[in-house]
Amino acid sequence: MADIVIFGASMSAEVVKAYIDAHSGHRVVGFTVDRAYASSPHFLGLPLVPWDRLEESFPPHRVELMGPISYRLMNELRRDRFHEGKARNYRFASFIHPACLRYDDPIGENCFIGPHNVIEPRAQIGDNVIIWGGSYVAHHCVIGSHTFISGEVGISGGTTIGERCFLGGGAVVGEGLTVGDACLLSMGVVVTRNIPANSVVRRSSEDRLARFPSSRVKHLL
Repeated sequence: MADIVIFGASMSAEVVKAYIDAHSGHRVVGFTVDRAYASSPHFLGLPLVPWDRLEESFPPHRVELMGPISYRLMNELRRDRFHEGKARNYRFASFIHPACLRYDDPIGENCFIGPHNVIEPRAQIGDNVIIWGGSYVAHHCVIGSHTFISGEVGISGGTTIGERCFLGGGAVVGEGLTVGDACLLSMGVVVTRNIPANSVVRRSSEDRLARFPSSRVKHLL
């Protein structure tokens, strides 16, 4: 059993704590956020510590980290805090809900895999990946690090999703395709061709690439 500090003080952090409390042997002992968001010393009755002073309350030898459970800035925040935590000698825990159907293929550090997901054999899940719930990751898929997959997403066999992507709820990606790094697939799109890096695929009468890069919208997330 590990003592866990969750990065975040939002509804998502509250949900993750509930899952950990109910379905793991770990114990959540506190929360951390960037100093600008540390408006209270407590969250859910536990210490809320500024990220830049985390070692004072929760040194690396005592706790493991989880989070942020966020796709802000096209997952840049989660990527950056993950690398910062590693540089500060913290270990990161992963959580896999017991109602997730998966096999013995390894899953990276700091992953959150919610309930009712299916991850077929030979699928590869990178570090710092969130798969929220009810999604299907088929055989021989590769999910790049720092990617956020919303609920009810379908990813067909042999498909590669790049790093730092965001897949909106109900999105479907066809078989054997490649979605490049830092792509945003909006809710409900159906992808039937390879998507270059930094693209936005928006839903319309026929799902198509937007005429602007994903960097244009990252500050809206």
